[in-house]
Amino acid sequence: MSCESYDWKAYALGELESSARAEAEVHAAACPACREELAALRLTLDALSTLREEEIPRRIAFVSDQIFEPRWYQRALRALWTPNFAAACVIAGAILVHAFHAPAADPAAASAQINAAVNKAVAAEEARHEEEVDRLVGAFSARESAMYVKTAGLVRQ
Repeated sequence: MSCESYDWKAYALGELESSARAEAEVHAAACPACREELAALRLTLDALSTLREEEIPRRIAFVSDQIFEPRWYQRALRALWTPNFAAACVIAGAILVHAFHAPAADPAAASAQINAAVNKAVAAEEARHEEEVDRLVGAFSARESAMYVKTAGLVRQ
């Protein structure tokens, strides 16, 4: 008989008849490959025998079942301790503190202060512009008079 004709699983579990069992033992003694397969099966059975027996579940729960969803208060507590919520609370607190502790600004005084600053900046810019125009006029006059002298010198000759 060939090695494939032996049912080593039935042999390891003790389910073979006595004549088939004796024949399988003789073959296993002579065939190293079958002995190795039988040793692996026995090792598997030994490993399975070390597991504790548990009751079979009556119903299998699925992830979509309501059992695994947290209660509303658990979700709320989990949301309170997220970094985003904490950051939002800090910002809201800072806005409230600023609203109640900031000095009340008088709109008329603020407008007058802004107008004074604008007038001062405009006056400074106009003064700078006048100085620039005076400088350019002076440079142009100097160049024109130099040109006149040069032209007058050419006419005399």
